[in-house]
Amino acid sequence: MNLEKYLVVAGIPGVHKLVSSRANGVVIEDRKEKRTRFVPARQQQITPIATVGIYTDTEEGTVSLTDVFQKMLDQYEENPPVSLESASPVIRDYFSRILPEHDRDRVHINDIKKCIKWFNFMRENGIFEEARREAETAKTDKEEEKSAEK
Repeated sequence: MNLEKYLVVAGIPGVHKLVSSRANGVVIEDRKEKRTRFVPARQQQITPIATVGIYTDTEEGTVSLTDVFQKMLDQYEENPPVSLESASPVIRDYFSRILPEHDRDRVHINDIKKCIKWFNFMRENGIFEEARREAETAKTDKEEEKSAEK
């Protein structure tokens, strides 16, 4: 799953798709408001989902949020996300089943809640399916280019 084109913007709820970038900001597709809008880089903190990592106790030290989302999707039927209003131990227990090696000292409950919130938003708005289709299209295009070169 390739989530490089998806961003979170401080102060604007949800996950947004990058439409284009400019020297002074980015144009995003706002899924909540169903429109595109310009976000100035000087006024807003813009973070690509693909660059976010979760601290782990492993040798690598982190795991990408994209990998965590994939694990959440894989386990969705038998282990659905808990409510954001659940007690902290319940939220931690859920995340421990998703990512048992997460660093319990550096990954706070608010980080886990944000992860669950983004996951739910992306799932409800079809972002995972869209990212999967785009990855398959890119793979097919690459294979066609290789066969055309031969």
